[in-house]
Amino acid sequence: MSNRRRLALRLPVPDDLWIEILVSLPVKSLLRFQCVSKSWKSIISSPTFISMHAHHSESTHNHAHHLLHCYAYQEDGVTDRQYQLFHINDSFNEFQKLEYPCQIRGGSYEVVLDCKRLLLFAPLVRKNGLASLVLWNPAIRMSMTLSQPYKFDRTDRKYLIYGFGFDHTSNDYKVLRMVLIAELGSRLSTVPFLSHAELYKLRTGTWETVRVSEDFQYAIPNNRQALVNGASHWVGYHKRDMGSDLPELVVLLFHMCDEEFRVMKLPDCLSSLDEDFTTIGVSGGLLSLLEDNLQDASVWLMKEYGVVESWTKQLTLKDGGWLRPMFSFWNNKMILELKMRKGSMGLLYDLKTHKLITNLRIRSDKVNRYLHANNTFVETLVLLNEVHAIRECKNCVRKDMWCGSEKIEEEKRKNCLRGEG
Repeated sequence: MSNRRRLALRLPVPDDLWIEILVSLPVKSLLRFQCVSKSWKSIISSPTFISMHAHHSESTHNHAHHLLHCYAYQEDGVTDRQYQLFHINDSFNEFQKLEYPCQIRGGSYEVVLDCKRLLLFAPLVRKNGLASLVLWNPAIRMSMTLSQPYKFDRTDRKYLIYGFGFDHTSNDYKVLRMVLIAELGSRLSTVPFLSHAELYKLRTGTWETVRVSEDFQYAIPNNRQALVNGASHWVGYHKRDMGSDLPELVVLLFHMCDEEFRVMKLPDCLSSLDEDFTTIGVSGGLLSLLEDNLQDASVWLMKEYGVVESWTKQLTLKDGGWLRPMFSFWNNKMILELKMRKGSMGLLYDLKTHKLITNLRIRSDKVNRYLHANNTFVETLVLLNEVHAIRECKNCVRKDMWCGSEKIEEEKRKNCLRGEG
């Protein structure tokens, strides 16, 4: 080793410079560098550094990949579901497969919401109550469970709608749980309306009651949320409009910072749509609506947030029974889902030429149900310093452990808590 290199190794490097270097590194490297020293481990796992790294990755679009969520049927007692990461480039080649956290394998977790690099799995209502919610950070393979504030049975005629967002003022993730109740003895009893709501804050680890005004009695047809401008959005309609065949559709929103419910009007061309064929989403950072009537499929964008007149039809696809747009843009291209006899395939659609790019196909060899694509997945260290978060172990990712048996599920939990593998 030369004298110059020996001298360089002995020279102290200021902490600020180390932090500036570390912030720009990918998550995989940072997880390894925790073993360098106690001081580095303390820096990397600190809330301040995690926030700095998240902000840097988001502002520079660093280490970003496209996320494709694949669902599959349960076969022979095995629930085979996965996420796939794809490079955002001209080839769109697969980067990585991500296995689900062990807490949700074998369970009925059909509701999946994403927010700033974290995913929330919400369970379906079961006869014996509710399973816990699960927060998952795929980048560091860590997850944590959130207990529900209380449980109820299906016979209670109650339904749940979830929201998941980020409060930039408090630098905190929040989970919204809305309870909808169908009125008994009414001719409209099959339709549930918002009754009350609770909010979970990751920083405090507690549930709080959210104030809901008496007039805010809306039905929300499905659990699909659109996270735009710091608020979760859903398509819904007011209780007073239930007398009509086609109730007036509106956009309901909950702002994560103000913790308030609000209503956003829709233009006549959208408010008169059938709620069964209308889905809300986010396309290129803009609030979007998908109208899919099994014949044609159209995507509408709200070009200026909060301005009703700015809703614009982006594209219309004929034969919507086979091709369905996803709320996902990349380089002026949209991902389409092509439904086939044995499953689904993702295709890219050029918004300028209005043509399919047939040589770029996105497909999972396991999926036999449907696909769900997000715009981008940016790596983060969030959950790394959470006391109750657990790291996925090798014992839990073996395929022979993916079954719904209570005995095996208990064994998986023990393995994860011990950190075996």
